[in-house]
Amino acid sequence: MSKEMGKLRPSQLIYHFGPGSIVDMMNQSVIVMAADLWNTRYTPHETDERITRALNIDYIKLLNERPDSVKVRATTFPKWKNCPICNMMTDYNNIYCYHCKQKGEEIELYPSRFVVSCNHGHISDFPYIKWVHQEKSCTSNNPTLKFIRQGDSGSLSDLSVQCVKCKEKQSLGKIMQKAALKSILPSCTGDRPWIGDTESCNESMETYLRGASNIYSPAVTSFLQIPLSEENSDPLLAKVIENRKVLTSAKEMGTEFFLMQLKILKIDESEMNKVEEVLSGEYREEISFQSIRKQEWNTLVQGNKDDIHDTGYKSSLVSIHEKMKPYFSAVHKIESLPEIQVLQGFTRIEYLDRFELAESKDLIPVMKDKNNKWLPGIRNNGEGIFFKFDKHKLKEWERNTNHSEVTSDIISRYNRNRDQLGYSALPIESKHLLLHTFSHALIKELAAHSGYSTTSLKERIYCSNEMQGVLIYTASGDSEGSLGGLIEQAAPDKLYPIFIRAIERMMYCSSDPNCSEGEFKFQSTANGAACHSCSYVSETSCEWGNQLLDRRLLININPGEDTGFFDQL
Repeated sequence: MSKEMGKLRPSQLIYHFGPGSIVDMMNQSVIVMAADLWNTRYTPHETDERITRALNIDYIKLLNERPDSVKVRATTFPKWKNCPICNMMTDYNNIYCYHCKQKGEEIELYPSRFVVSCNHGHISDFPYIKWVHQEKSCTSNNPTLKFIRQGDSGSLSDLSVQCVKCKEKQSLGKIMQKAALKSILPSCTGDRPWIGDTESCNESMETYLRGASNIYSPAVTSFLQIPLSEENSDPLLAKVIENRKVLTSAKEMGTEFFLMQLKILKIDESEMNKVEEVLSGEYREEISFQSIRKQEWNTLVQGNKDDIHDTGYKSSLVSIHEKMKPYFSAVHKIESLPEIQVLQGFTRIEYLDRFELAESKDLIPVMKDKNNKWLPGIRNNGEGIFFKFDKHKLKEWERNTNHSEVTSDIISRYNRNRDQLGYSALPIESKHLLLHTFSHALIKELAAHSGYSTTSLKERIYCSNEMQGVLIYTASGDSEGSLGGLIEQAAPDKLYPIFIRAIERMMYCSSDPNCSEGEFKFQSTANGAACHSCSYVSETSCEWGNQLLDRRLLININPGEDTGFFDQL
C-alpha cells in the first residue's frame, strides 16, 4: 500500500533532495529512492542533442513540466529512532513509542542523529547495538537500548546509550573520531538503501550527523538551451568535410601528397590524425565544460536573435552608455533564456570537480538500472544581461598593469586546493578574476534594482583567448524567473548608474584594511581583496564557489596600485 509522506518541489529533487539524500518529512526521516524507481511514466522528455551527447544519455525527464505526474519513492532511513519522553530506542518501523503507548500516551519518535558512511557512498544506520556491546556480549537475544543524556552542554560526551537487558553502557563521546568504528565495523557494510541492495566494499566507515552537508552533494550540470549557430561547429571539421574528395584522393596517394594537400588548405600538420579520423568517420567532437561554453558564447555574441518558437531563446542588442563604451564592446538583453539543469549523480563525504564532465564516472548513481539512458532534470525560464568586454581594452590592461603580482598567489592557491583533491590545474588568467569580480559587483547592485534577490541571480563567466564576457541571468521553474525586472535595467540610462554604483561599492569594505590588503592570514579560500562584507554572493549564484575574486582588479583601492581596470571612470 502506498503512503504519501509529503511533497517536494521539482527543483528540490535535482538539488538537495535527490536520489540518495536523507529528507525529513512530516513525521519521519526517509531516503529518496533511485530515479528509475519513481513513477515518471507521463513526464515529458527533452532530447536536445548537445545535452544528451555531453551526458551520454538518450533523453532527460523534465520533472517540472508536469510535476503532478511525478511520484517519488522513498524509504525510512535511518531505522533507529528515539523517544523524547522515555528515551527508549527502537529500530522497528513504527511512528509512536511502544513503551509510552503502554502507559496511555501517544509520543512520536524522532530519528537517530547519527549515520555511518564511506567515500563510495554506502550509508547505514549507526551500529548502536555493536557499539554498546563492544566489550561484552549481551546476555539477551533481543537487546533493548536506551538513550541517556547527562549534563547540559549538548556535547557528545554528555550522551550515552545503555542496554536495559544487560546494563552495558557506552558513551557516544568518541564516535566521530577517525577509525572509532574500526573494531566493530572492520569494513564497509556496502548498503545502498536508495537502490535497495548491498554491494562489496573494502572502505572504512565513519560516523556523520544525519543532516551534515557532506552526506549528500548533488552533481548538477547546467545548459543554456539556446540555438546553435554555424560558428559553434569546429572550423577544421567544416573545412575537412568541404574538401573531403580532394583530401581522400591525396591520402590514397601517400603521406607525402596528403601533407602537401593539408598545407595547400592551410591545415596544420599536427592536425593530420584528426583529419584522418574525420575522413574515416571515426571522429567524435570533444565535449567539455569549455567547449559547451564556447557554443553558448557563439550564440550570445550574435545579439539580435529570435528563436522563441523553437528553443525559446530571444536576445537583442542594446545601446551602450557613452562612458561604458571604453570597457564593453556590446551589451545584450536576453529577453527569454531557457536553462536545463540535469542531475548526473551525487557524492558523499568528498566533492567532485564541477568543471570536468569526465569526472561523472566517479559519481554515485541515481539509477538502479545502469542500462537506463536517461537522467532527471528541470527546465527553467529566465532572462539576463550579457556584457561583452572590449578585447583591446583587456589586452591593454594586461600589458600595462602589474596584475600578475596580485593574482599569481590566488591562482596558485586555487590550483593547489584542486591538486589536494586530486584534480588537474586549470589555466586561469588574471582577466578571469577581473570578470568574476565584476560579475559579483553587478549581481549585488542589480538585485537592489531588478526586484530579484541575489539568490535568484546567477552568473556565467566566459573567459579564454576567444571569449571575454559575463552573463548575469535569472532562471526559475515558473514565471518568477522572467518577470522582466532584470532586462529592464539594460537600458543605457538605467544600466550606467547601476554600473557606476557597483564599481564604487567595491572601493570600500567594512573589513578594510584587512580585506583591501588581500592577505588574510588563515584564509582557506583562493581570494585576494574579497570577503563576505563586500564581494561574496550566494553559493547558488556563484559558479566558482566564491573563489577567484579580488576587487583590486576592478578599481585601485590602495595607494600605489595600478591594477584597476575601471580606474578611469
